[in-house]
Formats: sequence, C-alpha cells, structure tokens
Amino acid sequence: MPEYRLVPDSIRENFNNFHPNELFENLHDIVLEGEVNADESDLSSSPEVNDALYEQQLDKSLLSKSSIVGLGFGLMSPVLGMCTSMSIGLKDGGPLTILIGFMVSGIFTWFCSLSLGEVVSKYPNELHISSAMLSSYLTDNTLDSKLRYIASWYTGWLMLIGNWTMSTSITFAGAQLTISLLLLMKSDLISETHLILFTVIVFYLVVTIVGFINLKFSRFIETINKICVIWIFYAIIFIDVLLLVFQAGKFRSLKYALFHFDNSLSGYTSAFLSFIIGFQQSNFTLQGFSMLPALADEVKRPERDIPRGMSTAVLLSTFSGVVFLLPIMLILPDLDNIFNNKNSNLLPIVSIFTQSTHSKFVSVFLVFCILGNLLFSGIGSITTSSRAVYSFSRDHALPYHELWTFVDSDSVSKVPKYSIWLSMGVSYTLGLLALFSTAAFNAFVGAAVLCLCTATVIPLILVLISGRRSIRNAPVKMKYKLGWIVNILSVAWLLLAMVSVCFPPQIPVTFSTMNYALMVYIFCLIIITVLYFQWGKNNFVLPHPMKTSLTSNPSTYAMSKSLVDLSRETDMEEFNSTNKSSTEENKYNNEPDAFQDLGRNPFDDENNIELQYTTANHHHEEKDFTKKHHSPLSSLLKTSEIDLSER
Repeated sequence: MPEYRLVPDSIRENFNNFHPNELFENLHDIVLEGEVNADESDLSSSPEVNDALYEQQLDKSLLSKSSIVGLGFGLMSPVLGMCTSMSIGLKDGGPLTILIGFMVSGIFTWFCSLSLGEVVSKYPNELHISSAMLSSYLTDNTLDSKLRYIASWYTGWLMLIGNWTMSTSITFAGAQLTISLLLLMKSDLISETHLILFTVIVFYLVVTIVGFINLKFSRFIETINKICVIWIFYAIIFIDVLLLVFQAGKFRSLKYALFHFDNSLSGYTSAFLSFIIGFQQSNFTLQGFSMLPALADEVKRPERDIPRGMSTAVLLSTFSGVVFLLPIMLILPDLDNIFNNKNSNLLPIVSIFTQSTHSKFVSVFLVFCILGNLLFSGIGSITTSSRAVYSFSRDHALPYHELWTFVDSDSVSKVPKYSIWLSMGVSYTLGLLALFSTAAFNAFVGAAVLCLCTATVIPLILVLISGRRSIRNAPVKMKYKLGWIVNILSVAWLLLAMVSVCFPPQIPVTFSTMNYALMVYIFCLIIITVLYFQWGKNNFVLPHPMKTSLTSNPSTYAMSKSLVDLSRETDMEEFNSTNKSSTEENKYNNEPDAFQDLGRNPFDDENNIELQYTTANHHHEEKDFTKKHHSPLSSLLKTSEIDLSER
C-alpha cells in the first residue's frame, strides 16, 4: 500500500526553509531603488540625509530595526484591533467586509507606509519637521515663509492629538475586553448600571501599568518588542487551532468565509457604502504605522530603520491578520445569535468564542490570548505619544516646553518622563468622557484616525506638489514611476479612510449612536488654529535648511569642511558670550542651554554641512546665526549657490 502524503514532497521540503521576512524583503527590493541595499555605514554618514541636529538627549541606540517592527506590530496588532472592533465589520457586510476589506486596507496601508517612509528617510524626524522641510523646498527656503510654519504646526498638532486619542482608544478597547472576560466567567458579577464605571476603572489601571513600564523599564523596550511579536504569533496559532478543533457546529464553506455579504443589520441599502464604512475596522487597526516616526531620536539609523521597519510592520500585520481572521469566518455563528440581548454586555468576539466552542474554559483562554496583546499595544502607544510630545515641544509648540523636553541625564532610563506623564494625563481625562457619554468617547476614537490620516497626508501632498524632487537622494526611495503611482494611491486612500470613519456603522441613529467623529475633528482644527495665533506665532520655532549646493560638488564639500575648522573656534566664542546670560537662567542643571534647546550648533557636525539651521518667530525677526556672526563660513553660506570649486 503506497504511503499517503497530505503535501507533495517538494512543498513539504521547502516549507521548513520559508521565512516570511525574506518575502517582505523581496517585496521591498522590488519597489525600492538600489540605495536601500547600500552599506549601512554609508547610509548613516550620507550628507544627503537631512537630520535636524537637535541636541541628543535620548538614547540613540535604544531601538533597532527589529524593535521598530515589533513596536509597530504591537500598535497594529490584528488580534487586538480587529477583535475589539468586530461589531463594525459584522454589521456592515460580514465576512467579505472583514476579511477582504482587511486585505484591501492592508495593501493600501502598505503603500502609505512606503510613501511616508521616503519622507522619513529624507528627513528622519517627527513628521512636523518633515512638513517644514518639504514646505521650505516649495518656497525656495524662504526663512519667514508662512507655509512652512502652518504646514508644520498643523502636522505636529494633528499627529500629537492622533497619538493621544489612538493610545486612549487602544487601552480602552482592552479594558472593555477585560470586562467581557470577567462577565464571561460570572455573568452577574457586574450590573449593567455600573458597567461603564468598572470599564473606566480597568482602563485607568491599564494606563497606569503601561505608563509605569515606560517610565521605569524603557531600557528593556527591545526585549519587550521581541516578546510582543512572539506573543501575537502564538496567540494567532492558539486561537485559530482551538477554534477549529472545538467547533461544535458545522463549518462554513470557504466561499462563505471569503465572499458572503450581508449588511441587513447596518440599515444601509447600499452595499458599496456599507463596504466602505466597514473599512473603519481595518483603519483603526492599521493606522498606527504613522505614529512610528516620532521614535527617530532613539534609532541609530532612523533614515533607514524607520522606513523599512514601518513598512515591514504593516506587511506583517496584514499577513498575520488574514491568517487570524480566516478560521474565525469559517466558524462564524449566525449574526442574530451574536447580537441578541443575552450577549449585549459582551463584545461580539467573546460571543463568537462561546457559541462556537461551547466551552467556557476554552473561551476564557482565547480571550486571555487577546488580552496579552493589550499590554504590548498599550506600552507602544504611550511610547510613541510621549515622544511626539517631546519632539514637538523642542520647537516650543507646547506651553511649558522646557518641562516636556526635560530628560534626566543621570537616570538609567533616559526618557522624557514629563511627556510620559502628560500623555497618561490626557488618557485619564479622555477616559472620563465614557462616564458621561459613550458617544462622546467613541467620537474621539474616530477622530484619532482622522487626525493621523491628515497628519500623514500633508507631507505626502507636499511631496507630490514638488514633483517628488523634494525627496531626491533619500536613502530609502521608491523607483521613479512607481513612486508617483504609490504616492497618488496613498493620498487617495487616506482621504477615503477619512470619509469612511465619519459615517455611523448603523442606521437609523439616535443621540447615543450617532457618529460625532467629524464634529470632534473640526473642533480640534479650531483649537489648533486658535493656539497658532495665541501661542504659535510668537513662540513656535523651526530649523531651517539653507539652499546651498555644498554637497553637490566634492571639491566644494572638501573646502567647506576646512572652513568649518577655521571658523569653529571664533564663532563659538562669540556665540557663547552673547548667550551667557541665557544659559544662566536654565531651570534644570542638566538642561541644554538656550541655543541647544532650539537646535545644536550646525558647525558641530561636518557631515551635515548641507543644512544651516536658524530660528525665527512669526513676526519674521530673523535669528540666523550666520547673519549675526560673520565668520568665513558664515560669509560663504550667505551666497546660497556659490560654486567654490571655480574659485
């Protein structure tokens, strides 16, 4: 009798050698230009990389590329994100909306990560700096250009609000899942009257735990992110296998799991509109990629590691999400049973587990697997939001910016502790809204996607307006024709995501079920605008790149380096004397002096002579260091496009 084999020998032998990371790297090699394959040491020292050269206070070697992937994977965990928002997809189409919609969203989100990765590679800083640099290119590097300040201001604040609200929504969703787990074990443990109160209490506990880990154990973030990836993978394996093994009823067909569509519970007559609204679930899960550039100060090679790590995390989340969702669609119970009154206090995913397995023990274990993701996602969200506060405060965008940028140099964990406390405080405050109105809280969850999408789309539009010339020579860059296509598709997708998140998942609506995300978003825009005129015009400062051709000519660059050495001592003596009184007023002993707070002396880094940074207020009072201190190099830089090789 011949031996029976389930899988052909060729596939079975090659399967052990298959590594998903190799597949992702091959995809990157197809769409990206050859610079990404260059030696890492060349990339890190390339004069084409525009680094803002702020004083380095954070640990530059804290995060590696693998850590960026792990942190991004935690923020975009399909296990936590798709499970806690499952009701949206189930009501607005079911399996087709959930599974196919997630695949479509994953592909376009990858396009967005590639497009944003080019910008971060060229300008490896938080996105408000990228918007400022891109605007400077469009305005011929005019120092007092309103465009660079306005674009940077709105990008920075929308990214900051998006970080805060996304962090809050992640931890609150985890709190809701925790309450569902408690009710699963004992249904009468919490009365419906006190359900929201106990959810907020659990939410406060989660925020406190992840905030404490960020404050005291940030030096272990590399290990935490590796554990995050392992946990999510094993959670997917355990959940999928146990659901298939303990399925008590009949399995759905593969056709049903992939293509069944039923939007009767949504109330919408248009199938297309329901499918678009269903993208809310996927966008809530995958939009976290745009939070990663805020970590540039803690990555050794941000011009390479953040773009590659960001896009790899999106691919990893998409691939694992499809694997995770398919078995759930195969054992999906009838929707009427999931949303009946008996299960009204449970999240739909918990009802799916209990009705498919008919085992409380197995269901509790499956929910526990999901809750493990909450810890890693919560840690990552507080990390990114606090770094967004720190980065934006360095340019005096926030009142009390000295406090938010303070880093204790003597501490073991060099983190902006007051920025972490501020991010935790914002989460505490937003969590209180749920006590008064769940609709108001849900509106901030929707506003998180709106703010993050807007902050991402601003620099991408600036790139397109410049004809992609503003990201020329970026270490990580898409091929020319492909770059245009991907950039346009990315902008279109982000705009579509913003439209989809404004619709209520179900109609007709009541006061408590209405989607107020658009109203909250408009309110945020009004507040940002008022802050600009009341605070930003007089306090907000930006680094400024001089329009020079110093790095375009080897002989020019060599001569410039010698001029740096000649002028360094004279310039620094003059500058230190003029700023002596300013440094004496520093609030903290180990706080950087006044000039370093705005941007490190550009003469300290010979490899980045392409950039000459200045600060200016919005009354156009130029504070250009080179104009106040006339050294040989200062005179040279005033002639913006002089060719020294001809002299």
